[in-house]
Amino acid sequence: MQNKPLVVRQAVTNLLQGLSLLTFVCCVASPLLAADMARGKVTALAQVNSPWDEQWDYFKAKINAAPEVEMEYFIRGEIGTEEQMLTALRRNRVQIGGITMWGLAGIIPESAVPMIPFLFESEAEVDFVFDHYLQEPFTAFLAERGLVFLDWSEVGWSNLYADKPVLTPADAVGLKLRGSPNFAAQAFLQSVGADSIPLGTSDIGPALQTGLVDGGLASMVFFYYALSDFATDVTETHQSYDQGIQMANKQWWDSLTDEHRATIKDAFYPIVPARADIRLLTKTLRSDLIDRGLALHTLTPEQRALWVGSTTSSHRAILDEIGGQAEDIYTTILDGKRAFAAQSARDP
Repeated sequence: MQNKPLVVRQAVTNLLQGLSLLTFVCCVASPLLAADMARGKVTALAQVNSPWDEQWDYFKAKINAAPEVEMEYFIRGEIGTEEQMLTALRRNRVQIGGITMWGLAGIIPESAVPMIPFLFESEAEVDFVFDHYLQEPFTAFLAERGLVFLDWSEVGWSNLYADKPVLTPADAVGLKLRGSPNFAAQAFLQSVGADSIPLGTSDIGPALQTGLVDGGLASMVFFYYALSDFATDVTETHQSYDQGIQMANKQWWDSLTDEHRATIKDAFYPIVPARADIRLLTKTLRSDLIDRGLALHTLTPEQRALWVGSTTSSHRAILDEIGGQAEDIYTTILDGKRAFAAQSARDP
């Protein structure tokens, strides 16, 4: 493992230092009665020393400073895959979880719609649409499945990594590429002629080691911390933007007091600095990967046009395959994109 870049570490450290005095005061305060305590378990898939690991450290410090809340942490994938984590959340075996939109598609198929290839043009557009147009419908989707939306969690642009340069769709033909099991990822890979291999995150490393796959799709940060030893080239396709959702079991959440709920929500690392930290870190990681000898390829406008042209037909196929409210979510996203464009025109 390479030395960890300091960008996110320093940002989180500064916030943690501000909590230290509060933690001390709470530790010497009189203990609450057991009946006044909120207890729960937290599940996630955070790679050691990754930004998400740092953000869970922030959460732990805030919870430790609150004598009325006590949590156990299973944030290294101890519960299993994201599908298994979601099952545990819905059955109230764990109470809080951080799940990517890719993983959430296993129980909410409409979660794949925002991952449709080349749907978004910029990070600012992504933030606007998710915050102002997608939070409400996904809060409702989660509630229907016994879960509570707490906040978004930043992941980043998805890129393509492999053991050779993949600059155009023609370069992907016949490659064995891993994508999330949800249909949007698989449709993207199939539309460019790749042999798409659906795998959960915990299975990617072994598949790359054994040659089951030649590469796959991942955010830059996840690639750096989990997969960079298994590839020679990264193509910054930016075909989709992955978010996560912090969520809770609804039965457990509804049993808490307003004070407990406020304490827990306040413990999450705020999404605005989280986005800024991960985007700044991504730039640092790019430089580090180049220094390590990996080839990073930025698409030219002509190359991007080839990718877009090859995958446009997948939009209709993805919506038809998902069904449910997929068409409504797609329309909502397009409405959000138009609103963002109008706002950008007013405030260039």
